[in-house]
Amino acid sequence: MVDIYLNVHGSQVPFLSIPDSDVRRLSIHPFKWLRYVMFCICGARGDLSATPDGTPVDYDSTSLADIIYYYGPSENCIFVDYEGLNDRITTTSRTARRSNFREEVIQRDGFFCVITQQSGEHCDAAHLIPWSKGDKYIDRVVRDRSPFYPPSLRLITGIDDVLNGVLLGKNVHSMLASGEVAFLKTPNYGLEPTDIPRVGPVHQGLAPRDYITLQPLKKPGTDNPVMLADLIDRGVFVPFAAFIYGAHVDAQFQGTGIPLPPAIILDYLYGIAAYNCLRSRQGDGDVHSVMKSYRREHYADIPPRSPLGNNDDNPPSKEEDDPSDPDYDPNHGSSQEQVDAHGPDPPTSLQRRPYTSIRRGGVMATAMDELNSVLMSLQGITPQEVANRREKRMEEELRAQEASRSKVMEWMKIGAVGGS
Repeated sequence: MVDIYLNVHGSQVPFLSIPDSDVRRLSIHPFKWLRYVMFCICGARGDLSATPDGTPVDYDSTSLADIIYYYGPSENCIFVDYEGLNDRITTTSRTARRSNFREEVIQRDGFFCVITQQSGEHCDAAHLIPWSKGDKYIDRVVRDRSPFYPPSLRLITGIDDVLNGVLLGKNVHSMLASGEVAFLKTPNYGLEPTDIPRVGPVHQGLAPRDYITLQPLKKPGTDNPVMLADLIDRGVFVPFAAFIYGAHVDAQFQGTGIPLPPAIILDYLYGIAAYNCLRSRQGDGDVHSVMKSYRREHYADIPPRSPLGNNDDNPPSKEEDDPSDPDYDPNHGSSQEQVDAHGPDPPTSLQRRPYTSIRRGGVMATAMDELNSVLMSLQGITPQEVANRREKRMEEELRAQEASRSKVMEWMKIGAVGGS
């Protein structure tokens, strides 16, 4: 286990606790990645050292000589909101959404999931920072963190800006919303594209200047390095298979490709997901009290998205919720949930968007069915042959069940005769 301590008000507080295997799974140069993670969470540049206030580590090293490291921020921390992925809606009123958000996302990304390449009819135009957070929330994030980033060619105009969106298959969207995976844009503060393991299509001509890679912060249950290595050795890049087998997959934007989601948003969300996945359980009250106090002072005062989107920044659209919109809930207002994904704060009367309630088993079962179809197609097996095999297997199972039932009935008759 690798433990990262943070200097808080003059005291070294255990902040992150990361399995050594995860550090190596998520990075090629561990120290560079650890520094990047701390930057994303803390909103402050700094250095790692093996002792408090010690000299910085060798960031090019690929070995972790110690199990405890210290992060020394060089400026005041601007912590993430650890509830930033919680898409809570505190109203039962129907809510209007900007009608052209999906169209703008598809125009940029193409009609395919940017990770698995599933067709667009099975995809969501997903908000990166949840839509329910509203314009004031995303404005606060951008305002507070903008000093760390070069001036953008275009300002983010609100929660429905295409810069805050991406086209994703529903299973990928669900995992992103739960913080199991997160987008990592390189190069960034501390990391080059070569510092993390990545898979993606072979780019013709010049390599892209920026990479946006989806990393599984939680090791997926379908992780299979052997099968993944086999696909790579065969020179076959199947995005869906690579994602299911636990690879870090580069996003492919097959539309106009501009403007891409900016690092200021992706880094912020990476920090939220990393904190919730990796935060230390040592002295848990100390580390979380710091985050909770910061959230109360800097984020809790932001009003939630108001009914019908009627806020000071954007006038409401006359269009009601589109049933094809991933955020649409036909039962909105009929029931309330008391949900708190992280536990420390008391729950309030909430309602989640439908995709967050997808059961992981169902998602992964569907994903594995699709993966099997992909692998069979690589072996030259047509979809019709797959269907025929499935039908034949079902017929064999029914015959076996009927034979078993007949044996039971025969046994019961023999028993009845013997008893008489």
